Amino acid sequence: MLPSLKNIGETTGKKVLVRVDFNVPIKDGAVPLGSEWRLKAVLPTLNYLSQAGAKIILLAHLGRPQGRDMRYSLYPVFEKLKKIWPRDLFFSQDVIGAVAEKQINNLNNGQAILLENLRFHKEEEANDGAFAKNLSAGGDIFVNDAFAASHRAHASIVGVPKLLKSYAGFLLEKEIAVLSMIRAKPRLPLALVMGGAKAETKLKLVKEFLDKSDGILLGGVLANTLLYSRGLGVGKSVVDEGLMAEAKKLNLTSNHLHLPVDVVVSKSLSRPDGLGIRPVGRVGADEFVVDVGPDTVALFGKVIKNARMIIWNGSLGLTEVPAFKAGSLAIARAVAENKGEKIIGGGDLVSFLTEEGLIDKMTYVSTGGGAMLEFLAGEKLPGIEILGK
Repeated sequence: MLPSLKNIGETTGKKVLVRVDFNVPIKDGAVPLGSEWRLKAVLPTLNYLSQAGAKIILLAHLGRPQGRDMRYSLYPVFEKLKKIWPRDLFFSQDVIGAVAEKQINNLNNGQAILLENLRFHKEEEANDGAFAKNLSAGGDIFVNDAFAASHRAHASIVGVPKLLKSYAGFLLEKEIAVLSMIRAKPRLPLALVMGGAKAETKLKLVKEFLDKSDGILLGGVLANTLLYSRGLGVGKSVVDEGLMAEAKKLNLTSNHLHLPVDVVVSKSLSRPDGLGIRPVGRVGADEFVVDVGPDTVALFGKVIKNARMIIWNGSLGLTEVPAFKAGSLAIARAVAENKGEKIIGGGDLVSFLTEEGLIDKMTYVSTGGGAMLEFLAGEKLPGIEILGK
């Protein structure tokens, strides 16, 4: 059992470091409407601590900056959070150092401060011990409520809890409870829909669920990789060369595994150029696979219709380009119409379903993309493991 926030005890006047996942899209210097769901997900933890009189220090990252790149500043996130969480909330332009320390020390009970992007410091991803010590120096207690980042062995995830008494936040507890139940006792028939990138993690999940599910429906980089591993051309589409050996071992003749039978192609990834439908294996050398085709939608739709539980991670097409989203949208509507349980994860997929007005049709929205996949595949997540020690 993980140490629960409910058992944290007296926190009045104590400085509580809370690791959150605020890795949300930023467009034109702001968090777009509909993309604040990850911020809202941690409000139960923040409300609990604020009402208990804690001084809350929020730790988060955004994107993959190389050094202090202000395009990845968390200030737009701070502005959005102030609107949806009307508390005394402040922002620090750094994570460690005299300025941040002074701001933290000036907090009153129940107030909170969001520190700047952790990844402005390379020591964060390197899990540098000195950096973790500097982070922990500003707090009395640590709370991990960043399930979506808990598969990363970074300083704020695994370094700080070695130095402070640590607890699981309400969101982290909820994610573990729901996903543990799905992993142990999925409702059958079960369908997995896997698209997007991160092929390695998705392949692990395919192996884990191949005999448990009644239909694994693949698109995106993993589908491209599996097709390519069998000598079928995917044009200029991204494949994961590092997975070729593993991909060739996978039993593609399994009745449970479904790859696209036709695909939508384009000569450009940013606009429809030479847009067309190709049978699998007939993709031109100068073409990209940008979506699943209508025959694939029909095939996948039959599996989805009969499922009592659907786990979906990653869109099947490049949904950010309107001309490339028809297949993913058709699959999304099929999932929405299903009467069973529908569990989804991955920021891009959640944003897509939100934009299409389908997010409310889902049973459970996980804040984790890669973390959700790794957890369901039976992997140990460093951020969770450290709390249990």
